[in-house]
Amino acid sequence: MNQILFTGDEGPEKKQKEQYINPKKQKAPNFNTIAQNNYTSKKVVGINKIVIFFSISIIILGFCLIGGSIYAKEQINEEVEANATPLVNITRNDNNNTIEISVSHIRGIKQITYQWNEGEEQVINENNQKNVTETIDLIGGKNILTVTVTEENGQTVRYQKEYSLGNIPTITLENVDNGVKIISYAEDIIDYITYSWDEGEETTIEVGDQNYEGVISAPKGRHSLKITVVDQQGIPAEKTTTVIGATVPVIKVQLGKKDDGLYFVINIQDEDNLKNVKITLNDQEAENIEVNDKTYYAEIKLEDGENRLMIEAENSNGLTATEKKSFDTNSLNQ
Repeated sequence: MNQILFTGDEGPEKKQKEQYINPKKQKAPNFNTIAQNNYTSKKVVGINKIVIFFSISIIILGFCLIGGSIYAKEQINEEVEANATPLVNITRNDNNNTIEISVSHIRGIKQITYQWNEGEEQVINENNQKNVTETIDLIGGKNILTVTVTEENGQTVRYQKEYSLGNIPTITLENVDNGVKIISYAEDIIDYITYSWDEGEETTIEVGDQNYEGVISAPKGRHSLKITVVDQQGIPAEKTTTVIGATVPVIKVQLGKKDDGLYFVINIQDEDNLKNVKITLNDQEAENIEVNDKTYYAEIKLEDGENRLMIEAENSNGLTATEKKSFDTNSLNQ
């Protein structure tokens, strides 16, 4: 009897057959899902286009606003500059009874004039400079100062200010040998004068007259000098200046004789340094000689007849000495 033993292994033909007879079930496509995905994709693409469009529009609008702003700003600046007027500043200085007129403008200043009250206009020409400063003297009493400024485009502005100058004493200073000469005058009587060096202790000079003229000694070197003149009404006048304490040049002139005639023999010395020397003989034009040394020597031949010699020597401190000599050669024949 034949038996068939089942081992569970079937041949490949059977497996293929079974697979063929019972193929794996395929899921049918969902057309609704596909349609939904296509719609979503199209919607996203549409939104992106709108966002990009608005972004570009905003950027273009920004550039337009910036350009418009710059243009508007330039237009405003041009209008402001076209209508700008000169700036005038008028300052009073009681130290020397003067007025400082300062004018500034974005364009050139063609001309400045000033006048006291209804008097004659005084002209200041500045060749279209943008900044101009001029100092003028105060006048006595109560007065109105009018300053007129004309700029290069023809625009003109006027400024007026009233000033009162009472019986303020006047102060004039002159450099002299190792000191300063003070000259002062007051319409009232000068009561006293005070002065101090470098803001140190004050020295008082009693006056009791309308006029004062005197010399005060200066310390060696560069120093600040403050002077106050007070009249009997108590009205003060002040002046502060820088003084260099130094000696003036020393000039010596002698007659000398040579075979060809007579000479003025000139010797000039200075303790610091001679800057220049001017020599004039009779009506001839003065000869300006640069020295830059402590000594100077010259011989000037005399002409027939009268000889008038004048010598001016200036040192590096700005101090000047003057010497005059005269000699008539006809006196030798008498």
